[in-house]
Amino acid sequence: MKRFSFIVLTGLAMAIIWAGSSQAQSQKELTFSGTHYYGHTPKVFKLSEGQFIIQFETLGVRVNDNSEDPFHESSVHITGVMYRGKDGSRLRAFETWTDNDGDKLIWELVDKKMADAPPGTTPGTGKVFTGTGKYAGMTGTMDFLVRNPKSFPVGTGRGMCREEVTLVPSN
Repeated sequence: MKRFSFIVLTGLAMAIIWAGSSQAQSQKELTFSGTHYYGHTPKVFKLSEGQFIIQFETLGVRVNDNSEDPFHESSVHITGVMYRGKDGSRLRAFETWTDNDGDKLIWELVDKKMADAPPGTTPGTGKVFTGTGKYAGMTGTMDFLVRNPKSFPVGTGRGMCREEVTLVPSN
């Protein structure tokens, strides 16, 4: 009887350890990088000399460095508000990635002050706000750097946003 109890307890302990390691494995981080390309027609509201509020909505596509990474060729939709003034700029936005199945990952974006940011760029960070479908419960962060080349036609905008992403799938 003692031998049987020992075998049962050993088996139970192994099952618990195995289940814990498989759960930890399912929490594996995904890291990848890519660029999304977009266009927009912003609305600019002048507050005073040298101070503006810019409201924008962008549509674009995401291209990962590795085509096997998640969200490669996903559509990107960003809506946000930016303040620009003599003392710098501030950004608040939401970004939505939609995959080929229609499932979405929504990010909350903010700008980030960087002393060494290249001229004409906007650096920032993002964190996962929510997700739908297979991305429900996912968490993650990103660092990004936006470059805005000269626009054509006048009154429109285009940009390239370089992103470094870390995601943790839900249980």
